[in-house]
Amino acid sequence: MSETVTKRILCPKCQQESPTNIMISANTIDDADIRKTVFDETPFRWKCKKCGFSSHYQHPFLYSDIRRKFMIYYIPQVEREKVVDLKLEEEFTDMKSFRKRIVPDINALKEKIIVFETELDDLAIELTKLAVSEVVAKETGHNVYSGYYTHMDGEKNSISFQFFVGGNKRSYIQSTRLEVYKRSQDIIRQKFSNENSKPGFLNIGREWAKKALEIYKKS
Repeated sequence: MSETVTKRILCPKCQQESPTNIMISANTIDDADIRKTVFDETPFRWKCKKCGFSSHYQHPFLYSDIRRKFMIYYIPQVEREKVVDLKLEEEFTDMKSFRKRIVPDINALKEKIIVFETELDDLAIELTKLAVSEVVAKETGHNVYSGYYTHMDGEKNSISFQFFVGGNKRSYIQSTRLEVYKRSQDIIRQKFSNENSKPGFLNIGREWAKKALEIYKKS
């Protein structure tokens, strides 16, 4: 079942507080529609009961897929490399076999869900994305603000990402050969095969990929 808590939220328009039920966790076994709900961003939509003003309300949210053995903890703008939830560790005694991640934004939450559902290695995805982002920066002449995996095409031998570049965060689609992803998998097997067995929820994103690449190059 989905877990909710009641919070009193101050409306930025009418400056009145109203009690609101906030969904803080859900899993796909107890809630078959939760995936669609997350991709629609329904758990993060809020409407003032006083004046009707509506907006996004960002809050921590735990998404669990017990069958596929992964958990994703969305913590807005999180920068920590790892988060350990002792209560959750006690509740799920077999969590060592789960892939556990923390993500800083909703798009990253959606990306991790897609990656894990399609049985891809998100560690290798992040290394590949980092390499492709450098190509995008050179081609556009702008800094890459963020990027997300979109799809893999076996027939075209390609893997694609959507990046947001420049001050206006313009969308930019870039693909590369699958060999780049496979090479990233080799790096993970050689140097980071124990990463998923680490305790807690790991922040596997751009900063992790940069540090991992440095470690690999030094070795």
